[in-house]
Amino acid sequence: MKFGRTMKNLITSLIVVLSLVFISGCDKETILPEQDVPIEIKNYISTHFPDCNITKTIKEKGEKEEMYEVTLSCGVKLEFNKAKSIIDIDGTSKLPDSVIPVEILNYVNFHYPGNHVVGWEIQSNNQEIQLNNGFVLIFTMSGDFLRVEN
Repeated sequence: MKFGRTMKNLITSLIVVLSLVFISGCDKETILPEQDVPIEIKNYISTHFPDCNITKTIKEKGEKEEMYEVTLSCGVKLEFNKAKSIIDIDGTSKLPDSVIPVEILNYVNFHYPGNHVVGWEIQSNNQEIQLNNGFVLIFTMSGDFLRVEN
């Protein structure tokens, strides 16, 4: 009987310790008030999305990485890395041409003239764009076309 209670206490203690380790290793999210949004991010938004307002900014801080997720009033979501450089743009309508690298924009305009870009992302060592027809086009970081995914 005594052995069973000791074992139960040991298992309970182990569960508590593992839970604390798991919780402390998770990303921490903080909602930033607009005045605390980094100026680099505000400048990017005012340059490329001048008619949109910031509705929510979340700062995610993990063990190795820090990111900012920004939601705009025009239905666009932006992600910035620790250096406050854009790494992901998701929209529901046409993204401004100014956010798409010129080589990629030229490729889309030539090969998909009836379509437009609704998403752009840096993925590993490539850039991915999503067109309004659902196609995902993969490009190198220098803008050379690689393949289509759909």
